[in-house]
Amino acid sequence: MKKYVILAVVCVGLFKILTTRLIDFRVHKVCPIVQTSETISRKEADFFFQKWQEYKMRGYVEKVPENFAFDEVNMVDRLPWIVKLWMDKNCIDASRFYYTEQRMRAALKAYDMRKHAESVIAILSEQITPDMDKSQKEWYKTLIEDQKKMVKIEGVTDEELKIVEGREKQLQKLLN
Repeated sequence: MKKYVILAVVCVGLFKILTTRLIDFRVHKVCPIVQTSETISRKEADFFFQKWQEYKMRGYVEKVPENFAFDEVNMVDRLPWIVKLWMDKNCIDASRFYYTEQRMRAALKAYDMRKHAESVIAILSEQITPDMDKSQKEWYKTLIEDQKKMVKIEGVTDEELKIVEGREKQLQKLLN
């Protein structure tokens, strides 16, 4: 009988040892390093678009005022708790998230401006004929140069414009 008691105690003890985690083997989420450059990379933009879709779907757009991102004083502290919780869970730095939103909106606007400017330049270039007098040609060339300068107003990099290129309709739908 004594053997059975000892065997039962050993079995219970062994069961407790096996079921109790002495070491936590769960994989802890390691958040990526927050980007600090002014330019948004394609990888960062793709992550943002994926998360922005979820952000909108959960109704957080309505919980955070539209001009909220422009007021950086204690911005993170003033986020609704549910939004903070979601951002923490998804390894999102709030200030970089809203900065990326602003940059992508600016890139989309600059891309539209560039497309418009290119079409205007093409039309103006067609108007220049060999039989025009020099002052008219100079006037058209000045207009063309003005159109080229207007594209650079937003300060958006070529890398950011490439992110928008080919998916501008999808991004307009996503961001509006």
